[in-house]
Amino acid sequence: MPNRRDVLMGGMALGVSAAFGPTGAIAAPAQSDLIIRELKTYRLEDALFVRLTTDSGISGWGECERGVDTVVDRLIRDYGARYVLGADPFQSTPALYDLFYAEHDALGGILAGAIAGLDIAMWDLKARILDVPLWRLLGGQYRNAMTIYGSFGVDRWTKMTPQEAVQVAEKFVDRGIETVKCRMQVREIALDPVPDRTVEYATAIHNAVGNDAEVFVDINNGYSVKRAIQVGLELRDRIGMRFYEEPCSDQNHSATKQVVDAVPMHVIAGEKEYTPFQLQELITYADPDYLNPDVIKHMGITGMIKAGTLSQVNQKPIVLHNTRPTISTAASLHLASSYPIIGPFMEYPDEDRFPRLLSVMAEPLRREGAKMFVPEGPGLGIEMIEEEVVEQAIEVATLNYRR
Repeated sequence: MPNRRDVLMGGMALGVSAAFGPTGAIAAPAQSDLIIRELKTYRLEDALFVRLTTDSGISGWGECERGVDTVVDRLIRDYGARYVLGADPFQSTPALYDLFYAEHDALGGILAGAIAGLDIAMWDLKARILDVPLWRLLGGQYRNAMTIYGSFGVDRWTKMTPQEAVQVAEKFVDRGIETVKCRMQVREIALDPVPDRTVEYATAIHNAVGNDAEVFVDINNGYSVKRAIQVGLELRDRIGMRFYEEPCSDQNHSATKQVVDAVPMHVIAGEKEYTPFQLQELITYADPDYLNPDVIKHMGITGMIKAGTLSQVNQKPIVLHNTRPTISTAASLHLASSYPIIGPFMEYPDEDRFPRLLSVMAEPLRREGAKMFVPEGPGLGIEMIEEEVVEQAIEVATLNYRR
């Protein structure tokens, strides 16, 4: 395989410039080694991956938000491929924003999640071409590690008892993690449930691990203003809870603002803001203390760069939302390392839920207790084992660029 820098310089010497190919994709000249020639998607039980490969054989990997995964997969293959195949990977912003504006009638988590996978793969590819870790392309590094908190859900109380939740929290603490979040998974459709066991779960977890770890909850958008304030104040008094995530619907910024004003805690919101435009509206109208966009939901690295700028200019630190342990986590670590201001921690899931998925990485991400280190290899800094990805795949699709 050619040296990455030779590939890049060779492409520049040939006068690489963007032009629209016959499929509508942004294409570089045919003789360039910087053309994206192949797009592959891999739909797994616990992930949806994208792989982009250039003429020179250099590949970049990305991960998509997996909600409605069959639709996201088809969106990439039927629409995203038109803008990526034949493109110069260094033209990632024009390619993917052309896709965004062309298909924005489908906007929501599906389009933004599809763009995220393509965008992460293109950034991984660019950094591999230059043979540098991704954080170098993001402008530099403020930190080489990020504190993680352990995150798990109780599945609306139907599958996990409070004692089982305690056991998961204790497992995180045994691994050296010093903050635990319990996702209550109430959701808007179960608004203000009766009975409501949030205080019961949080108190049980705090009583078990409170001497070693801080505890907070994610309501997952399921409370009215009145109930969110009532529960928030009770948890503040009972367990000294400092952080309160997504107490009200993401569709109701005024409700979140009332909770922000009423409870003496740090309110976290932004997981369901899929674009920087939506994130700015959240800041303006809901005014949460911390933002929690997710790289595989928020239009990938490019979207998260803009989120980082909004974070800085509005003085709203980011607490990265992250519930997938492979590409999503690696990308989040590079972003966290590059942000001027950042929350005290970022989310990381229970690894025991993903034993097979973790096997797609040649080496695990480096972690020491609650510190997870930013990968130092080229691109995202992780090596994917394609054979293992294929082994786990429910479906694999391959598309090629032909002039």
